[in-house]
Amino acid sequence: MWVREKFYRLSVIKKKLFLFHIFFIYSLSITVVFADLQKNLINKLALTKTLSFNFKQKISEKEEVGNCFIKYPLLMKCNYQNLKQKTLISNGKTVAIIKKKYKKIYYYPIKLTPLFFILKKEKIINLIRKNQPTEINAGLIEFEFIDQKTNKVKILFDKNSLEFKGWKTKDVYSNNVSFTINNLKINNQIIDDFFKIPQEEDL
Repeated sequence: MWVREKFYRLSVIKKKLFLFHIFFIYSLSITVVFADLQKNLINKLALTKTLSFNFKQKISEKEEVGNCFIKYPLLMKCNYQNLKQKTLISNGKTVAIIKKKYKKIYYYPIKLTPLFFILKKEKIINLIRKNQPTEINAGLIEFEFIDQKTNKVKILFDKNSLEFKGWKTKDVYSNNVSFTINNLKINNQIIDDFFKIPQEEDL
């Protein structure tokens, strides 16, 4: 009886050691894979100066599409394909929403918008360097950042190409915003004057 109990205890210990060994190897492999992913994402971003792409933007239940241009840091211009002839421009200090049809421009300090983080490449690189992804699925890698207004900003990358795929956040009116990037082109030359905000009288 005593021999049987001793044998049983040894069997349990061996099973626990085996499971621990498997878990340790799995954890180590995950760490190595993430380290490679982290390094490759950072290297790709570090070499990126400009982005040109088509986009789909969803705010609550409203969808809009168009084309967009980003030049790091903080410069952005998006042309929306809608009847209002809307354009969004960031000149690095101010975000302007231009509605040419109505000859109106609405201004927002960029520091009060999520674009102050999204359009700063170094902030995204630091986010990747210091954090693990909040989600990795079949197609996307997601990192999450809490901005100074405690809004969540989710940055998305393609899992295979590691290309920038968009973001999820809230706008200045606390509406949910999903911004998806397609047909991405990297490092096309774009001059700074392209991001100049016009005057209302020139619309």
